[in-house]
Amino acid sequence: MGSPVNRRKVLVVDDDPGMREVLESILVTENVEVCTAVDGKDAVQKTLALKPDLILLDVGMPKLSGLTFCKAIRAGAQTRNTPIIIVTSLTAKGRLEECMEAGADDFVGKPFQVEDLLIRIRAMLKTADVSDHVERLNQYIIAVHDLRERATNNAKP
Repeated sequence: MGSPVNRRKVLVVDDDPGMREVLESILVTENVEVCTAVDGKDAVQKTLALKPDLILLDVGMPKLSGLTFCKAIRAGAQTRNTPIIIVTSLTAKGRLEECMEAGADDFVGKPFQVEDLLIRIRAMLKTADVSDHVERLNQYIIAVHDLRERATNNAKP
């Protein structure tokens, strides 16, 4: 039995095998195809080959940093609209701005709340097909808000 054609692809880029495993186990619950890359160089090749619907990206990696990777993806004609959520433990002041300037769509600090990360992933996949970057981010913010509200309402007794 082949995988459904419309299954979303998420590329997890992290040099830490434990973190790749954690992110994979979270994504498995979302019925997406999960691909992994061990560094920025590997991630560039896989992004071009797989054309993922979303990239979860660590910043501090060997061979090519997450920020350099982000800039490279934004510069490519085929990859410039690929949504990128940076998931990193590097939460120093100014890091968020640095990530956004490099072209990230969102930023999640480690350790993260699984539910919060899932909401962001769902919202990003929901808005991934919007080609205008500003419009996509607007729709993403609305989707995150709606999903959070739903999660809060479902959690009430």
